Amino acid sequence: MDRIKKHLTTLVMFTLFMAFMPPVHANADEGDMYKITYNLTGVTVSPQIAEAAEGESIDMSFTANSGYTLPEELPEGAVQIGGTYLSESDYIYQDGELSIPDVFGDVVITVAGISESGSTEDPGSSSTGGPYSITYDLYEVTASKQDGNVEEGTAYSVKLKANKGFKLSPSNVAVQVNNEYVYSGYSYNEGVLEIDSVTGDIIIEAIATPKAASKKDNKNNNNNKNTQGSKNTQNNNTTPGSSNSKSAQAAASSGKSTSNYNTSSYRAPRTGDSTDIRYYGAFALIFFGAGLILTGRKFK
Repeated sequence: MDRIKKHLTTLVMFTLFMAFMPPVHANADEGDMYKITYNLTGVTVSPQIAEAAEGESIDMSFTANSGYTLPEELPEGAVQIGGTYLSESDYIYQDGELSIPDVFGDVVITVAGISESGSTEDPGSSSTGGPYSITYDLYEVTASKQDGNVEEGTAYSVKLKANKGFKLSPSNVAVQVNNEYVYSGYSYNEGVLEIDSVTGDIIIEAIATPKAASKKDNKNNNNNKNTQGSKNTQNNNTTPGSSNSKSAQAAASSGKSTSNYNTSSYRAPRTGDSTDIRYYGAFALIFFGAGLILTGRKFK
């Protein structure tokens, strides 16, 4: 009787220990990272953040260069995220301090200082004669050139190539000059974008789309489906009592196989699940066996 009591006491203690053991979870995936691009005229920024994670807030300070003063407020189009211009309610700018509370795409920040002569320059525009900035806003597209500056009146060309599995159509290529879309003065043929003459700060936009599946791929997919359907039909015909049931007939006509849930015994824990309850059972058996051995030796 005492030995049984000791076994029960060991089992109760182990159960209490496992009840208070915290569950184990897998680490969550990190957020996407987005690029931050600056179009600055007459000002500098600090810190010049190059990228930010999705949902992250970013803060920066602007300082006027010699001969310029900071604007009291940023004009429309000064902050762009994921191809969308933010309104003044979506960010905070005061005394040269800019705060963006939520990053959800690639960021383009355009800030222009006010010259001492009293004229305010448009966002992204440079003084007469340049140099003008060339920046890219790309999705699944690679450019042969990086962001840079060119003199006014310079002809500019760049090769745009869609990434593997994507295609780039001329209708998805656009050019902005001083934050305004233009529809002339450039051409796009066979992957090469040519700008006749640079007259302002330029943003080149290109968006690639997924390629459609080829006829060969579709044929292979159909063959795989037919082969799978044949296997499912054979399995259904060899299963006792299932070939005449309505559920089996419906599964056969849809090309899907029936599932025998009595044979699918084990499911591995998915990412993010707590520790599998069967682990607790295994630990319980180990502790229970160890208790039997210890108590058995003691009372021999």
